[in-house]
Amino acid sequence: MRTSARRKMGRAISPTVIVQTAQPLEPVSNPAVDPNQLFQQLAQEMAQALIQQQQVQPAQNRRNTLTVKEALEEVFENSISEYKLYAMLREGTIPHVKIGAKYLLRRDTLEAWMRQQEQGYQ
Repeated sequence: MRTSARRKMGRAISPTVIVQTAQPLEPVSNPAVDPNQLFQQLAQEMAQALIQQQQVQPAQNRRNTLTVKEALEEVFENSISEYKLYAMLREGTIPHVKIGAKYLLRRDTLEAWMRQQEQGYQ
């Protein structure tokens, strides 16, 4: 399965979206039970369940070895260009392994490198 297809399948709905898009129900004849309150409570519970699920799942699905494109998306969050990343790899600025013509980067090493870079500017 290709990486992009894998990401699309694993995409979760934001709990905020669920709560914000919850629409009030039509009033019912039984005043003892407020359906709007029940609906809001259900939306809140679903949002909490999604938050808990998202906190557990990312660690399970995260791969440590990344290609350049995956590193751009997942670690650098597309904050630099692909051209710039390749230039930094060629210069040896960013820790990596080169196998043939392919660059491989380790997520944990990149994250540690980024933390180290941040400390240099404080």
